[in-house]
Amino acid sequence: MITCYTLVNGMLTPKTITPDEPLPQDALWIDLLSPTDEEEQFLEKSLAVNIPTREEMAEIEESSRLYESERALHMTTTVVSGFSEQQPTGSVLNFVLTPDWLVTVRYAELSAFHAFRTKLSQHPGLHKRSDTIFISLLDSLVDRIADILESVQAHHNRLANAIFREPKPDEEGPKEPKSDLQSILKQLGRSSLLLARLSDSLLGINRLLSYLHRAASEWICREAKAWMKTVERDSRSLGDYQNRMNNEISFLLDATLGLINIEQNGIIKVFSIAAVLFLPPTLVGTVYGMNFENMPELGWHFGYPLALVGMVVSAIIPYAWFKFRGWL
Repeated sequence: MITCYTLVNGMLTPKTITPDEPLPQDALWIDLLSPTDEEEQFLEKSLAVNIPTREEMAEIEESSRLYESERALHMTTTVVSGFSEQQPTGSVLNFVLTPDWLVTVRYAELSAFHAFRTKLSQHPGLHKRSDTIFISLLDSLVDRIADILESVQAHHNRLANAIFREPKPDEEGPKEPKSDLQSILKQLGRSSLLLARLSDSLLGINRLLSYLHRAASEWICREAKAWMKTVERDSRSLGDYQNRMNNEISFLLDATLGLINIEQNGIIKVFSIAAVLFLPPTLVGTVYGMNFENMPELGWHFGYPLALVGMVVSAIIPYAWFKFRGWL
């Protein structure tokens, strides 16, 4: 789908067009969402510039993501999409920037673009040039990353409370259910993967800003340069915040694994003590189950009950010893 934005009464106004329609001469921003081959060819012919395909955008080397051709700056970065649907994935976003217009190519719905459209109506005077539109889009991407980090941090706080929660004494009401440490472990793993994708996004945005400084410093307006510094500062601060969250995840992972080991050790302890308690009665029963001919106890009138008493006493003695030593 091709959405073309033009200035109408000083405000960017969207209009969806098809390859059968001519491209407006005063187009300032052209947004391509999951474009077809026909739409890509139409835009390449109309703008006389190469529009990268999805396969070209997926290349990871910097020379394929940041380059200049035909007076246009080609910049590609990775962004996180699908977070609101609880299915965050990495999506590639491409910018083609010239002093006259901006083209964005994407293959996923991005919340940052929806927020940017709201920003257009609130601050129409800031979006009258291609460079300011580009910086504003990056600013929206950084804001979206900040929102996701805040959500992940709140989720980590809930997981930390579940991990380190002390059980209530019996007199204070019904006991709370035990935390599902296996589920917590999986959630921490998913958070770690999400933070890795966010780190890629922040790194890509920083690379875009650095490249823009070098390649377009001559024609970028003063307002865009000032805005770039703000976006760079926010991006660096989010990078530091994300690193701290990675350390927090490592700590919570270690704590969860430690608690799982403690639970497993407690289970093994119960089986070990049970085995020790039943070992003496088993020995008594084994001795008197041999039925040798010269065993005088076989002829005793009270031999059977005495053997049962001996089994019980042989189990009680080690149990009492364990209680005395504080092992139970």
